[in-house]
Amino acid sequence: MDLKFSDMCFGCGKKNECGLKLDISHSSGKAEAKTVFREIFQGWNGIVHGGIITAAIDEVMAYAVGSATGKTGVTAELTIRFKKPVKIGEEYEIGAEVVEFNRRKAVAKGYVKRKGKIHAEGKGTYVLLKEVKV
Repeated sequence: MDLKFSDMCFGCGKKNECGLKLDISHSSGKAEAKTVFREIFQGWNGIVHGGIITAAIDEVMAYAVGSATGKTGVTAELTIRFKKPVKIGEEYEIGAEVVEFNRRKAVAKGYVKRKGKIHAEGKGTYVLLKEVKV
């Protein structure tokens, strides 16, 4: 399987008109991004769809995995807990940290928060495939 970065990635691709276009910083097993979710990501009126929140956390956790391991990590398992509504048009911080890894897999924890309060949190397991530059 030949994996290459795509600028059409839903999470971080800048050319994907329908994507999140996250600008993710990453280092030493941690990653973070700030974003304002657009109206096109709405579920209930004024609230970000849970699938979009899940995708954002997954994307940032994958960057944390790449920075910790130097390898591409693909999602094997993902659990998200929604604590508070995430609102359209407000700025949120998305963060992640790798909590363990070996040569075959990595586990990361991530969150979406605003003004220091967690709105959603997640945990993911990623299978490591090959070296990558993220």
